[in-house]
Amino acid sequence: MFSPQGPSLRELCVQALSSVERGYDFLAPKFDHTPFRTPDNVLDATVQALSVAGPFDRGLDVCCGTGAGLTVLEKVCRERVTGVDFSAGMLGKAHSAVPGATLVRADARALPFAGGSTWR
Repeated sequence: MFSPQGPSLRELCVQALSSVERGYDFLAPKFDHTPFRTPDNVLDATVQALSVAGPFDRGLDVCCGTGAGLTVLEKVCRERVTGVDFSAGMLGKAHSAVPGATLVRADARALPFAGGSTWR
C-alpha cells in the first residue's frame, strides 16, 4: 500500500494519535509517498479539464497539503496561485513543490480572505 519512502506503521499511529495540526506536520515529509496524496492521473485529468475552461487569472487551493493541486493551478493560471492549509509542515512541502505560490496558514473553516479581492 505504501512505498518504502512512505511512513511506517509506527509513524502513522503517532500521526493518528496527534492533534490534526501536529499530525499533518508530522506526516508532511512522507505524505507524497502515501495513497492519501492525489494521484498523478487525477491531477493530469484535472489539468486537461481546466485547460478547456481556462486560462484563469488566479487560483485558490484550499487544504493544499504538500502542493499537488497547486502544480495543477500553476499550469492553468496566468497570474497567482494561492494555497491554504492548517499545517505548517504541509505548507513547507508545498513551498518546495511550488516556490512561486502564495501560501497561507489558516483553517479552511475560517479563511482570511474578504470578497475575493484581498488575496491578489
